[in-house]
Amino acid sequence: MVVHENDPKRKDQNDDPDSIDEKNDSFLDKPFFDPENPNNNDNWFANLVKNDYDTAEALYVGAFLTIMVIVSQELLRIVKYGDMYVPFGGGGGKLF
Repeated sequence: MVVHENDPKRKDQNDDPDSIDEKNDSFLDKPFFDPENPNNNDNWFANLVKNDYDTAEALYVGAFLTIMVIVSQELLRIVKYGDMYVPFGGGGGKLF
């Protein structure tokens, strides 16, 4: 059976407000951080974003990359040591 574009029986995914695409779009469109929110008046990072955006961006990127490096190192240690893995434990001090 061929379904044509103008067929009234055809149900488009975008017509359903509860579709997974709509839920995903609404989740991704929500602001993660709003420095203009009145609840953020006492927040030092919100004030830094408003007053000195470049410094705030550099601090955010630096913190994000630091966390991602630590997570990736721990994931590599999980793969390398398997059952012998100790979270955030010191290594043997050997490079190879």
